[in-house]
Amino acid sequence: MLETDKEWLAAPVSTGPDVLPEDKFFYMADSAVCMAVADAGLGNRRQAGLSVGTVLGNILAKQSRLMGGQNPERLRKRESLTCVAPYLAEKHELGGPSFTISTACASGTDAIGAAAREIISGRADIMVAGGVDALSDFAFTGFHALHALTETKVRPFDKNRSGLALGEGAAFVVLEEEGGASKRGARIYGRILGYSSRLDAHHLTAPHREGRGLAAAAGEALLQSGLDTDGIDYINAHGTGTLYNDLMETLVIKKVFGKTAYEIPVSSTKSMLGHSFGAAGAIETICCLLAINHKQVPPTINFEERDPACDLDYVPNLAREHDINAAMSLSAGFGGQNSAIVVGAL
Repeated sequence: MLETDKEWLAAPVSTGPDVLPEDKFFYMADSAVCMAVADAGLGNRRQAGLSVGTVLGNILAKQSRLMGGQNPERLRKRESLTCVAPYLAEKHELGGPSFTISTACASGTDAIGAAAREIISGRADIMVAGGVDALSDFAFTGFHALHALTETKVRPFDKNRSGLALGEGAAFVVLEEEGGASKRGARIYGRILGYSSRLDAHHLTAPHREGRGLAAAAGEALLQSGLDTDGIDYINAHGTGTLYNDLMETLVIKKVFGKTAYEIPVSSTKSMLGHSFGAAGAIETICCLLAINHKQVPPTINFEERDPACDLDYVPNLAREHDINAAMSLSAGFGGQNSAIVVGAL
């Protein structure tokens, strides 16, 4: 039995093919942070901070404990929403500001946006930021009860869309003031130009039909970026494949971008990756950065029949070469949590 938090932090996490269910959450987060800090070439990280977005926390540990798993005290200490941040900070010697953000499916976006604000405000020089969530029976049961899961393919914005598919994952980035990153010789993928989070104040699970909160977040992020509506070259949509989310998001893009909306490629990477909860916004921010660097828009797959109400350019089925200097990622979650982030090329 682990008696102290220090012992809990030092306790080994199973890895590789033998990873235990209660350790999977830690394993995914740690793997993503390892890749992020290695890619950024971070050496001494004592001043770097940590921002983690998650919806469910280590739900697998709680699920195991409630199902009578062995060593319930060990499971209890690993099941909290905030358990992964101290674990990652201890393991990677991240001594700067540290916090956990849980704003439903906008958590990953908010974790990156909040980390950027730490740097802009001068409270941190470097932040490791992203999101993580693991699949669980609990999540499947909840989304099934809401009739939100598809029984066929995920087909965002398609006329015959019938719901989402759940995924899991972890994604982290390293944020730093440009001068410091350049001095270190770090590879820089892009800049964060704008970020905003807004609430619908409407319903526990359903989005506001006209996207009140998401439109406000997208508009504010665009304003912060200093770009005009024609300055955004790609939009990574929340794009769950549910009836009302995709319709709402289409209305939001039209409201924010006006006639220019029809000229901007929009796609849903959830059509290929599923919906990974708190990791989704972080993954999609990275997709935007990679789209900028590779000059290629990822597609919305399984798109077969156009919905007259969803009439934007959703990049159906095949990736497209496109000159991208700035991109926006949209996130919308339960409780009316909405976030938008704008990233741009150097």
